[in-house]
Amino acid sequence: MIYNRTSNGCLFKCDSCQSIHMEFNNMNINFSTRDKYYQFAEYLHSIDINEALRQNAHSPYQRKIVIPIGGGGCNFMLHPGELEDLKRLCILTLDKSILNVSKLEIDFSLN
Repeated sequence: MIYNRTSNGCLFKCDSCQSIHMEFNNMNINFSTRDKYYQFAEYLHSIDINEALRQNAHSPYQRKIVIPIGGGGCNFMLHPGELEDLKRLCILTLDKSILNVSKLEIDFSLN
């Protein structure tokens, strides 16, 4: 089941293992439970981009936003636009009903 998709990634639940998987650029994170996914998503949405840029302004890394993954031995290193896209991908509510665009009926006028 696909929960969300952006141009840089996909968030989905695997029918086989029932885990939630997130692909973003060349990274993949697997969440064994919804709680673990929600913890990660809530953390992402709490990051203040300007504050993160200020805190890491003197870092030698080109990407100034650091997001620790797992035990901290691995980090996402992001530009502000990449973090915004990751936030768009990591929705805060995993809804079981997927919108089927082909069934959308919208009244509109070309005038």
